[in-house]
Amino acid sequence: MRIPGEPPPPASPRHYSGLLGALHHCISGGDAPAAVSLLPTLARAGLRAPFPLLSSLASLLLLRPAAPSFPSLAGRLLLYVRLAGLKRLVPHSTQLADRLLSLHFLLGRPRDARRLFAKMPRPSAHSYNAMLVGYARLALVAPAAEVFAAMPHRELFSYNAVMLALGRGGEEQGAVKLYSELRNSYPSLGYNHHTFFALLVACAELMDRELARQFHGHLMALGFLSDVNIASSLLDVYSKCGCVDDARNLFEEIPIKDVHTWTTIVCACAEDGQLATARQLFYQMPEKNISSWNALIEGYVCHGKPVEALNMFQQLLMEGLLPDQLTFGSCLSASAAMPMHSLKLGEQIHGMLLRSGFDLNVMIISSLIDMYSKCGYLDGAKQLFKLTGRERKGAMLWNSMMSALCHHGHAKDVIGLFVQMIHERQKPDANTFLLVLTACCRCSLVEEGIKFFDLMNERYRIVPGQDHCLCMVDLVGHASADDKVGEWIKSSAFTFNKQFWEILVRNCTIDGNRELLNKVEEQLTELDHP
Repeated sequence: MRIPGEPPPPASPRHYSGLLGALHHCISGGDAPAAVSLLPTLARAGLRAPFPLLSSLASLLLLRPAAPSFPSLAGRLLLYVRLAGLKRLVPHSTQLADRLLSLHFLLGRPRDARRLFAKMPRPSAHSYNAMLVGYARLALVAPAAEVFAAMPHRELFSYNAVMLALGRGGEEQGAVKLYSELRNSYPSLGYNHHTFFALLVACAELMDRELARQFHGHLMALGFLSDVNIASSLLDVYSKCGCVDDARNLFEEIPIKDVHTWTTIVCACAEDGQLATARQLFYQMPEKNISSWNALIEGYVCHGKPVEALNMFQQLLMEGLLPDQLTFGSCLSASAAMPMHSLKLGEQIHGMLLRSGFDLNVMIISSLIDMYSKCGYLDGAKQLFKLTGRERKGAMLWNSMMSALCHHGHAKDVIGLFVQMIHERQKPDANTFLLVLTACCRCSLVEEGIKFFDLMNERYRIVPGQDHCLCMVDLVGHASADDKVGEWIKSSAFTFNKQFWEILVRNCTIDGNRELLNKVEEQLTELDHP
């Protein structure tokens, strides 16, 4: 959501000459890079660009926030403001300050925006809205609600921005309630397509089928289903709620369908396993893009049809389309699931990636490691992991390699790789610890498993999930009842629920581990468990 209003034209050129005249000429011509490149020269010459010029330059940058050069140009403009000694004066120029607020948010600097806003003696409605839009973009609910509450005058734009912040920031019910407040308490403010877009973002996160159907009727009554973006958003909500029949009925109602609308319905049917329908809709599309192909290919992969997925991939190449990372990731998964010749297929896709100069990002490398592992070529997975630069080795890649080692029964190597990961100062996640605990189970390393479980809790503050706890139940259930195991069971009593205790008792009974069973029963008695 962009703050409405065209950028103000720069001040009349008759006021400027020399360097300032050159700056004005660049801004007037829409050449933002050339204008920004003049700023260091101005700073060295001790010249302060007038606020109208800086405001126009900021507005010029805000017209293309998605441009690759935007972060660099915006950062250099903000740096000039600081080096030219203008930082203390900017809050008193509402027009310039408003635009710098937006630049800060687009650069991911909400604290800098907040500091600037706090120093503004007379923030306008535009200033408040700039803050709300910035917080909504970053899904920062609490500060957005704080700014909204402090607004002396609220507009529809303000409500829309806060609803979007709530929907993106995990407060979906709050967004729905705010919409009710808008309609019931402030009907004069009205509503527009931004209102319903924000509302549908919240609805998609709630995944409430009945609420989705209510909004469907509401939007139909208000005549907003003729807006292709709103209709596509509602279609996406139905898809996420698993209401494929509702999605198909809505699709038939939509008068104008764009490529995104078609792709959404294809994706919904494919995810639901209605592959024949998805394929039929796919071939009916008047226009296709790579997302459309990915939706069908991924559907085939997820529902156990790797041959069909790879046939679609071959057809995509024959159409002359360029695959993206999702396409290659799905095709590598399909190769790993093929009953015969899977390694050869995977190597062919790997070769295609290298020949095309495609960027082997983390997701692709992870898929390649998984493919080589499942195709029985562990050395290929190891080599790929080894050749990957350290800067790309996040938790996802380490986990892929550990999973490959687990798949081939190299449990001790998993633990060794985890130790290496810690030494290289890489932060493990919940999946990393699950793989390590599984390795400890397979090697019957009880004491080590307990240490890793405690490390996950105490150092990395990762809350154990059900899989972690089941793994630990399995590990200690087959162990001897030494003091360390007994103490760990006592200290972890509140981590385990009734199901885990029952599994632990059953494992002890099956193994005839009477000594450990006695300690478990003592602990259960203290916890008042039957």
